[in-house]
Amino acid sequence: MKWQEDELEKFIRDNKEQFDIYQPQPNHNEHFLVKLYNKFKEIISIIPYLIKVGIVTIILFVVSFLVWNSYLRPPLSKVSLKKYWKIEHVYQYEIHKDTRILLKDYIKDSIEIRQFKSEMEYLHNTYKSLKEKLKTNPSNENITNMLQYYKAKLYILEEKIKYYEIKSGQK
Repeated sequence: MKWQEDELEKFIRDNKEQFDIYQPQPNHNEHFLVKLYNKFKEIISIIPYLIKVGIVTIILFVVSFLVWNSYLRPPLSKVSLKKYWKIEHVYQYEIHKDTRILLKDYIKDSIEIRQFKSEMEYLHNTYKSLKEKLKTNPSNENITNMLQYYKAKLYILEEKIKYYEIKSGQK
């Protein structure tokens, strides 16, 4: 039987003297706490909601990833971004190595050093421009332009090394 608040108050007022006469059972507190705990357990149990939220989150993540992968992914990732980075890393390593060789072993004159640095600055400005184009529009054409830039810069450095090797061999 479920009591309304008004009915409960009326019952307590009507039977007030009987509450004073009878003593509660010895395990009354434990019995009351068990009932109270079960009542709150029924009301406040959030575990089913957490499970539902977790399932919905996983489903949304999977669906959004599939949509991104199928329709929204930039074209660069379809061209195998991993291979592009590997090739770019190899070119950058070779360019750095050749630049160190030139500056350490061959270019000694301050005029030649300034001329070399100005050429490298021009190439670096070209690099920044191509990198920005690649970042804004990662198309196959821009990837090709970037790789051609690396090839050209490496070719220029290798030609300079050959030139200085020949020049030092003639002296």
